[in-house]
Amino acid sequence: MSVRSVALAAVLIAATATGPGLAAAERATLSEDSFPLHSDEQQVVSGETTLDPGAEMTVRIKSADASNPFIQQSQVRVRPNGTFAARFDLAGVPANTSYELYGHVDGDTLFERTGTVAQCDGDCTDPVPETPARTDDGENVVTVSQGETAEIPVSMTDGGTKTLSVGSEATNYRIDATVSDEDGDGEVLVLFDTAAAGTDAETLTVADDGDSLTVTASEPELPSRLDPAAYPYRVFEDQATDSTPTVGRLVVEANETANEQFEVEETAEFGFEESVTRIQQGDTGRITIALATADAATVSIGSPAINYEINATVRDGNGDNRVALLFDTTAAGRDESTLQTAADADAVAVESGSEVALDSQLAAGSYDLSLFRGTEAAGQPDAVGTLTVTEGTATSADASSDGVDSVSGETSVTRQSQGSNLAIGSGALAIGGVLAVAGVGICLRAIMD
Repeated sequence: MSVRSVALAAVLIAATATGPGLAAAERATLSEDSFPLHSDEQQVVSGETTLDPGAEMTVRIKSADASNPFIQQSQVRVRPNGTFAARFDLAGVPANTSYELYGHVDGDTLFERTGTVAQCDGDCTDPVPETPARTDDGENVVTVSQGETAEIPVSMTDGGTKTLSVGSEATNYRIDATVSDEDGDGEVLVLFDTAAAGTDAETLTVADDGDSLTVTASEPELPSRLDPAAYPYRVFEDQATDSTPTVGRLVVEANETANEQFEVEETAEFGFEESVTRIQQGDTGRITIALATADAATVSIGSPAINYEINATVRDGNGDNRVALLFDTTAAGRDESTLQTAADADAVAVESGSEVALDSQLAAGSYDLSLFRGTEAAGQPDAVGTLTVTEGTATSADASSDGVDSVSGETSVTRQSQGSNLAIGSGALAIGGVLAVAGVGICLRAIMD
């Protein structure tokens, strides 16, 4: 996979759509050029979909091998030509590890595929497929790379003032501005700075000092650079009454260099700081959660399928935008505190009735970690990870208890070990019997005398 064609392969693997409410046409097909996936950086999974350009979808890859757990997901936007490309870093995944790959949108599955990570014998990084601009008749297309400035021409042949709107709700980005042709040359060339988009810097300016621009609807704050996607733009004579605006598309293409140069105030994105957390049975492990701009996050550990699950909501109390969650394997499933925070200022609240009761210590194995923004574990998670519990020595709770009937119930009566105590008791009983017989003999002799 070191030298792959950036075009989609002619042979595509059709993925059957599943899930309620998914229209038959809203499917995705994967490019055979994407496979096999190698144990290397930047492994690209590309394909086609009938979802609208700019729509967001999630592509997730998860280990199917319990001995090498990993899970990653990529949020991607559909490109103007209906294609998508998700990138994964599999450099830390051993060769021959089996995996499950699937994509979904709004809870509906778009495709599913299984495979095995291949050995990399050289440079196996994949190129990112180029984004061709759509050239529909009557549509204006402006193409720019991330970090660079696009030029959007606005015709002003009718004079006066017009309104320019870039983006939409579907692309999670929008900015509106009025433009005026004050020098009377019949055009205003609007400059759109993709590096400034979503920051405090000016995103929209005009190329000619004789023209003017005023932002009327502020853009949303972005946690990172503007995503590569097709952003529709419209030019209105009067935004309130004009039902037939001039339309076009601003196509922002991926640029890894711009990604490295983009600086944001966020110290980390929302999610788990480590995709895989390892704990030995009997120990307490640390699961660190980056909250970013979220006020609260809900974490779900395990699932009903593996007979253990617990949900809890965490909040940052010391202002570092992180919560270090302590998971006690000996308390899991028992009437004890399974989850606590490492910092006293932070808080964790376990959802009532969410923890599955156990009658022995937490079993060794891999447990899914799912993270949701807010206070509910609903819909698709915003971040995922894996908690791996390895085998350890039996805990004191297991050695001295029959187990717990429920997390909120009573613990069984403790059974003490009886091996050595029984031997001592038997010896004492024998000595007592001898003394008793001797005492009876002495009493009889005294009576006879």
